[in-house]
Parts: sequence; structure tokens; C-alpha cells
Amino acid sequence: MTEPSELVPEAALRRAAEGDRAAQQQVLAGIYDFVRRTLYRLLLGRAQDLDDLQQSALFKVLTSLSGFRHEASFKTWVTGICINVVRDHLRRKKREPYFDPIGWTDLRAIGEGRGQQCVEAREALNHCAAILQELPINQRTAFVLKSVYGHSIEEIAALMDSAQSTTRLRLYYARKAFRKALGADTSVPARLLPTQGGK
Repeated sequence: MTEPSELVPEAALRRAAEGDRAAQQQVLAGIYDFVRRTLYRLLLGRAQDLDDLQQSALFKVLTSLSGFRHEASFKTWVTGICINVVRDHLRRKKREPYFDPIGWTDLRAIGEGRGQQCVEAREALNHCAAILQELPINQRTAFVLKSVYGHSIEEIAALMDSAQSTTRLRLYYARKAFRKALGADTSVPARLLPTQGGK
């Protein structure tokens, strides 16, 4: 995956924060695909809400550029905005999102599969879908950031504006729910089950 900071030069970020329209367009073009992918995964595949939330996230990025202090990477900062947009949206809706495992994870390998192997892989991911739908939004968000994006505990805590101890607890309870629900099922991709602890 290409980092947004690689697509948006530092000079362009600074010009955009100062109101340069051409630089702002450059920033939007640079992060457009990354924002869409991030929202899609955090929404757990609920595509019907994606367009509106993408516009909201892009607008927040653009109007908040003056507050970007360059203390974290631009990618991390943009991801944090996406998280807040999704959490606010779900809280307003007061409902759990529909989970589309085909959109949530990279299934190109499964798509290339044939016969029973492909069916079993899809069934395993559907099982994951049902489990994730039962998790509270903060546990689910932490789980996706860890298992899909590979963020560290420290990064997740910063992105979710929470203590590292809280982040560890969220991952612990999410992992516990998965293991309890899966039991001896070994068909679920190992990367969806973060190991105990972690950095």
C-alpha cells in the first residue's frame, strides 16, 4: 500500500494548510483512495454509507490541515480522522453495521480458488463477520486496526485517543470473543487472531 505522505509532498501539505487551492487539490487526490479503503474497512464493508462518509472525511482533512503538527505521520493523522468519522456515524445511527467480509479483507487468493476450498474460505470469513458484528465499536475498531492494518498497540491507542492499557483490554476481549466463538475451528485465517499481548 502506498503511503499518503509519499503521494503528498511535505511542501504541498504546508501550502494546502495556508489555503493554496492547487495544493489542496493535490492533497485530496493523494489521499482519495487511501481514505476510501480505510473507511470501507472500518465500516466493515457497508458500502451504502461510504460515499457520504468519504466526502465528510476528505472535508475534515482539508479543513484541519492547519492543525496537523507533523508529530505523527500524515497517514496516521488521516487514519485518525477516518476513525472519528466512522465512530460518529455509527453512534448517530445507533445500530451495528452490516459486515461484508469480501470487502473487508484481501480475498484475491480466495477469488482465485476453486471448488470446496474457495467455499470453505468464504464460510470461515462469514463466521468472522458474525463474531465481529457482536463486538462493541471500540473493540471492533481496535481489532481491525491491529489485524487488518497491523498497527502496534501504541499506534492504535494514539489513533483512538485512549490509553495503551485500554487498547490492550479491548484487543483482549475481542480476541477472547473470537476464540470462544471459533472453538476448534482452524479454517479462519490466522492473521485475524492477534496473539496475546503485542506491540
